Amino acid sequence: MGSLPFPSNENQKLTDAAIQSTSKAPWKRISPTEPSPLMFQVRFCHGAETSYAYCDLREIRLRDAGFLQLGLLGMEKMLISITGRNLSELAELIASGKLKSLTELGPRTFDRPETSPSIDKITVETLTGHEH
Repeated sequence: MGSLPFPSNENQKLTDAAIQSTSKAPWKRISPTEPSPLMFQVRFCHGAETSYAYCDLREIRLRDAGFLQLGLLGMEKMLISITGRNLSELAELIASGKLKSLTELGPRTFDRPETSPSIDKITVETLTGHEH
């Protein structure tokens, strides 16, 4: 009877764990019924928050699953570097305009499993052009 293709409590546990792991990601996505946001918010571990316009986003670079860079060109040219782990989904959400906010968690601790997504550090640089 154990091999019958009926739902079991064991399958439900796996589904619940998968849902919990995605809900614990350090970013918030829009719901399917919401329109695409005009801005996305960056929340730093020290409490500061800054919002950036999606229309200023010019480039997304995913070097690997642990390093993501966003190039913005608005009133100033900026480079936002995000380091952590399992950031591929974050890059996809940003590229499709479905991200509300992302949160810097700070240095890694043992209370976050290695398999869950993490944003350890966010660095924002203002790039200046070189005058000749």
